[in-house]
Amino acid sequence: MTATLAKAPSSPLRWTWAVLQLVRRDLKVRYKNSALGFFWSFLNPMMQIVILTIVFRHIMGSRIQNFSMELLTCLLPWMFFAQSLNDGAVCVAKDHLLVKKYPFPRIILPISSICSNLIHLVLGFVVLLTIFLLLPVSFNIYFLWVIPLLVIQFCLTLGLVLVAATLQMYYEDIRFLLASVTQVLFYLCPMVYTVQDVMESTRVLPIWKQLYLVANPLTPLFVGYRTALLHGAEWHLLGLPGSYYSYLAISAGWAVVVLAVGLLVWRRYEWHFPEVV
Repeated sequence: MTATLAKAPSSPLRWTWAVLQLVRRDLKVRYKNSALGFFWSFLNPMMQIVILTIVFRHIMGSRIQNFSMELLTCLLPWMFFAQSLNDGAVCVAKDHLLVKKYPFPRIILPISSICSNLIHLVLGFVVLLTIFLLLPVSFNIYFLWVIPLLVIQFCLTLGLVLVAATLQMYYEDIRFLLASVTQVLFYLCPMVYTVQDVMESTRVLPIWKQLYLVANPLTPLFVGYRTALLHGAEWHLLGLPGSYYSYLAISAGWAVVVLAVGLLVWRRYEWHFPEVV
């Protein structure tokens, strides 16, 4: 890999080529000496779905119909987000030899890290659609809504990764903090429950209900994944106080702001990375 940048075509093809090679390397390293290869990326969420279904559906009595499929449509993009965040935080430190040896745009490191996880997400959706064809699960053309949702999530994730990777260069605690934050964030997103459950709960104050919808940009995204893949255009049945598109616009706004902040932080510190790796 150390010779990739030197052998790549001229810019901008040079950097595109470098990203593709880094993604290829990450995929090979992840499944090196693995008999099942990619299927581990699908078996792990399936095992989580079995456990969560037993706990929330059969023990706690969740009201969500077809709980396993509802959860799967959200769990795949969640795992993309969480894995990208944790992998991206250490992407510069992992490739410290490249950073020290070649004067290239360092931003290709977090981009390639996220893209490698994006490939797993796309393959996971292929498996999900296959399951839709085999099981009596409603399937509709609105699955194309997944594309804009992925764009928003990619921008949001990239912005967070840029900040996390920069902080990780100076503070080793960041990767440990991220592991705890992602565990907490999992339960702050509507995956094992629905937004309607939150809105109808008498134990949640109205101010917290509004913050739940507008302060967490992942909430409208996961609502969108679940609805687009399983329920078509039934946005009015989500239990949201207002138009779903308004909350999606807020989520997109968060993504733009986070990405802008991430780019500013990254641009400020990226050329100092060779000094601290």
